Amino acid sequence: MAAADWFVPLADPAAATAHVYALPQAGAGCTAFSACADLLAPDVALWGLSLPGRQARFAEPSCTALPVLLDQLTPLVGRHRPWLMFGYCSGALLAFLLARRLRAAGLPGPAALVIASYAAPDLTQSPSHLHTREPDEFWREIIAYGGVPSAVAAQPDFREIFEPALRADYELLAGYDYTEDEPLDIPLTVLVGKQDPVLSAPQVSAWRRHTSGPFRVRILPGGHWLLDEALPALAKVLREHAP
Repeated sequence: MAAADWFVPLADPAAATAHVYALPQAGAGCTAFSACADLLAPDVALWGLSLPGRQARFAEPSCTALPVLLDQLTPLVGRHRPWLMFGYCSGALLAFLLARRLRAAGLPGPAALVIASYAAPDLTQSPSHLHTREPDEFWREIIAYGGVPSAVAAQPDFREIFEPALRADYELLAGYDYTEDEPLDIPLTVLVGKQDPVLSAPQVSAWRRHTSGPFRVRILPGGHWLLDEALPALAKVLREHAP
């Protein structure tokens, strides 16, 4: 599979002097970052992760094994440099694990890691059973867990489209077990909404122990879904971190 199939440029990268590789929330595709890419262009190009089983890759089987997915992504992420990596919601965990994989493989890592709306990787608790539930119960738990924006969860017509990818991603997350390793040595910035009903302050501040580089927590207006509720502020942070 070519890198272009996995990371899609959401604006013309020809004039870009820096690049953001962005990994979306559970169930989402690369276009989750379209509005953000518009705010960053033309000097910063955003490349959205396009996972199989959704959007342009809807007909492909989803990947539900985390080690397999990391193996596929490690040689493909960050091919356009200089670059930073942005993980949004559960995409933050994937971004963190990819940064570890790049280091272990001796490959160049991002100039910085920016994550949004997700607990530190040693405190992450994804419901291990969720992907096995019947549809009505699945959606009740998804909504209660805060697993999708309320605008999506409230529209039954969208559920049929989103459910397969959501189930696949929660199965992927169910296979995660935290393992100790040396902290990353890159700048790490955590974005959290001021009114986030999902995350606690300790879950956010615990990211500090996962880097020996500069660390910062940025509190943005809004709740958990910052791409919807605080997009200009979020894009500003990404621009500030662009190498």
